[in-house]
Amino acid sequence: MSVASEITRLNGAKADIIQAITDKGVTVPSSAKLDDMALLIASITGGGGSVGGITTKMIDSEVGIKIVDENGYIGASITNYFPHAGNTYYNNFAIVLEGVDFSQEGLGQVRFITPGTSDIGGRTYRTVNIGGVTWLAENLDFKFSGVNIGPSGSPSSPSAWYYNNDEATYGIDGTRKCGLLYNWHAVKHLNDNRSTLCPGWHVPTTSEWDALATAVGGTSTAGTKLKASGVSWASSWGGTDDYGFAAFPAGHRDSGSFIDLGSYANFWTATGYSSSNAANRDFSTGASMNSNSNSKSNGYSVRLVKDS
Repeated sequence: MSVASEITRLNGAKADIIQAITDKGVTVPSSAKLDDMALLIASITGGGGSVGGITTKMIDSEVGIKIVDENGYIGASITNYFPHAGNTYYNNFAIVLEGVDFSQEGLGQVRFITPGTSDIGGRTYRTVNIGGVTWLAENLDFKFSGVNIGPSGSPSSPSAWYYNNDEATYGIDGTRKCGLLYNWHAVKHLNDNRSTLCPGWHVPTTSEWDALATAVGGTSTAGTKLKASGVSWASSWGGTDDYGFAAFPAGHRDSGSFIDLGSYANFWTATGYSSSNAANRDFSTGASMNSNSNSKSNGYSVRLVKDS
């Protein structure tokens, strides 16, 4: 296959590739042309065999867009194309070429992240497996039986809120996709009744959150690696989303006020410490994942873990 004919075929697939990259929050220049990507063309034409198609996949802990074969062997890296907002570069994306073999190139092999989906409470959520454990990759937005949505004050009964009580903007289907903020009483009610409310899933314990941090290299850098990337309205968020977990800066509710949207992601654990406090894990604009204990009346985000 000639370079010219390969350029023609690639440009036919351009829309799908550009859309896949855009969906990951990467800014694509309007002038972007696949035939400008000399490394890509060289990799394909030097791959030894015909190319059947192109797909796009997330990859684990790699720097730069990688051009890989179906087994993850690297044919080329592109580190200065498709610039990410904030003048950094997207770091976990692969263009997968079917029908080529880069195993002899000696450039290494990537590990693919394969997001899944699961239905909870009539809604389909993205999921991701990290360290052998399957987590929701989106914040829970489930108005389950027994939870009161949007009450005033700081109730000591199961309750949840949308940020600013605005579901259209801050619901998981809204423009900012934050999901509900639950108090810990709602978390306990959900977990106690999980066999009927969310069968096969549970609220993670402190130990499960800590194991998640360990699986991605430790708490000191887990924030950066687990936080969502490309959050255009939270420019200082600083996530690279290396594993597809996409911790989202949904803010929280504290003493009746909604605060820290765009700069904090607070998640409840299933672990209560006292009659008034429970354990949570949070991410701010720094690199770490933090451990705290806060009032059970606060409204925080929730992620679920699949039963083993």
